[in-house]
Amino acid sequence: MSNPHLHDELAKFPERLTVTTQYGPVIGGRAANGAAVFLEIPYALPPARFEDPRPLPDEFRYEDREFIRETRYCVQPTNDGQARDTPFEDKVGLGAPSEDPLFLNIVTPPSFPSKSGFPVKVYIHGGFLQFGSPHTLGSQAQYVAATREEVWVNIGYRLSAFGFLASDKPQLMGNYGFKDQWIALEWIKENIAAFGGNPDDIQVTGLSAGAHSVHQLLHRASHLPDGLNAPFTSAILQSNAILTTPQTPEEHRQQFNALCRALKLDPDSPDILAILQDPVRVPWSSITHVIETDILGAYGTFRGCLSDDWIPSSPDPMAWQCSGGFARGLREHGVRSIVVGDVSEEWYLYSIAHSIQTPGDICPNLRRYFPEKVVNGFLDNWRELGEDAESEEAQKKYGEILSCGQVYLPVRLLARDLLEAGFPVLRYTIQWTPEQSRVKGYVTHGTDRSLWALRIPTLEPDQIDAAERWLERIDNETKEIEVLGKPARDVRHALTLGEGRIIEWRDDSRWDEIMVLRKILPGER
Repeated sequence: MSNPHLHDELAKFPERLTVTTQYGPVIGGRAANGAAVFLEIPYALPPARFEDPRPLPDEFRYEDREFIRETRYCVQPTNDGQARDTPFEDKVGLGAPSEDPLFLNIVTPPSFPSKSGFPVKVYIHGGFLQFGSPHTLGSQAQYVAATREEVWVNIGYRLSAFGFLASDKPQLMGNYGFKDQWIALEWIKENIAAFGGNPDDIQVTGLSAGAHSVHQLLHRASHLPDGLNAPFTSAILQSNAILTTPQTPEEHRQQFNALCRALKLDPDSPDILAILQDPVRVPWSSITHVIETDILGAYGTFRGCLSDDWIPSSPDPMAWQCSGGFARGLREHGVRSIVVGDVSEEWYLYSIAHSIQTPGDICPNLRRYFPEKVVNGFLDNWRELGEDAESEEAQKKYGEILSCGQVYLPVRLLARDLLEAGFPVLRYTIQWTPEQSRVKGYVTHGTDRSLWALRIPTLEPDQIDAAERWLERIDNETKEIEVLGKPARDVRHALTLGEGRIIEWRDDSRWDEIMVLRKILPGER
């Protein structure tokens, strides 16, 4: 079965349909299976560099054109080790790089518009917050939308330095990519009914950095003002979560200074911010160049920032989560359930994220993601390698630690904190993925994506059956805990898609060995 981009599929089929939003009509097309598709619908005004997103004003009107093409994706560096074997256009789409990726791809079931009221699934793509696109071929949603009668929305957001540069001097509050996602969710809440979606049944999902983003969005939702509900009602975090409190703008200043110096600019210049924001004086390509050529080294990975304009710095976010305040805030603001989980061999894809040639490369590359004390804590609890260790040994150790810190430990901590607060949480683990999607045979990070997105062109008939059963079981178990209003299982139990494609509840055999590492985290009990 062919596996075309939606862009190409829509061009082959002449049927068009029009939906009227609060910002005027938008014209979409039909995929080969009849799903209605609308590509690159703006949810905010074109962003200014290193500034917060601006919602569409009431008087805004969409262009009179067909929204059926992949024309752009977020500017980003190209040193994506995890996706090095993926064709670039399959990762980002068929368009050109742009500093305005603030758009949505919306796919509805074939029965739309005669039927409506469909559940809404919002997908936030992964890529370490540095790479990716809502056009990623493996997450295009025409098959899952048609089969399960759901409206699917893929969000574009700013990445790398463009989404996450921060500093206290000059003041850059950061988190622009997370703020983009929040504005997108507000647009979806207000407009998705026009596309047949139920605005009271919106589930936000994400893989990897997308799951990290979902965790950030949940924290923001838990602090909303009284009487205001979150723009979503449930969440699924696939293979990622927040491990530690993000760094402050002051702590990000060193990275800001390093970027300026790499661009041959003076970080102490009184007009440095204006210079950086000027696309003529500093083209986006000069910023991505110093990142992808590793001129910035470990400063080349841009992450979230602890800033009160996004999530309150007091109480500390992880203390807030552990205290029960996080779960209580989610309930108060309309979030009904959370699903969180992992795959069995996350480590391999994390091992190739960066160039690890010797044991000495491990520590500085871990520092891209975790504070120094946490990195030291991981290294103290891991096997030591000799100076003459082979690169494969060093790579594996790096992958094991990074996947533990990015996935295995934080997803368990999140599940623990929610369960102890009595919040409806469902744990899962995946031990089987389609054999043809595995990397070197491993059930590793991201190889479950074809299941969640039900990518029929890449699956065998019996694998399609397994994927459909998995999605249905997750949905049914989620509905059960929402009705109960509390977890249905102990935190050590995970709904498991096993090696024989059997779906059952199993004990978490790795719980103790992973959770003992919580002692390296500040404030952990």
